[in-house]
Amino acid sequence: MMIHELGLTPPDDDESPIKKVHDVLLRFIICGIVPLFVYMFVDVSSTSGDTNFYISIAMTAVALFILGVLKSLASYISWYRSGFSVMILGCIAAGAAYGISALAEWAVQSNSSNNDNPLCMNNTISSN
Repeated sequence: MMIHELGLTPPDDDESPIKKVHDVLLRFIICGIVPLFVYMFVDVSSTSGDTNFYISIAMTAVALFILGVLKSLASYISWYRSGFSVMILGCIAAGAAYGISALAEWAVQSNSSNNDNPLCMNNTISSN
C-alpha cells in the first residue's frame, strides 16, 4: 500500500529512529526560521512593514517548495509535483493560521470596549 497508493519507499531497517528524529528536527528548525530571515537581516526601520511581510511570505513559499523537492527523494512522486504540493498545503495552513489569529484579534478588540468582559485587560478591580 505504501508503495502503490502513497508513492513512498519502504523504510530501511538499518536506520536508527533517533537519527530520523534528528533529521526531522533539523529540517523543522531550518524551514521554520526562513520566515524570520527578513526581520533578522533587514533594517526594519528603513522599509515598510508590509514589504517585509510580503518578502517573508515569498521566502516561506520558496522554502516550502524546496522542502517538497527534498521530500520527493523519499518517494516515487516527481520533484515538481511534490514541491508544489507541499508549497500549496503549507500556504493554505499559513493562511488559515493568519486568518484565525486575525479573527481572534478582532474578537478581543471588539470586546475591549465592554467593561464587564473578564478577558479585557483594561478592567480594574475596585475595592470597597
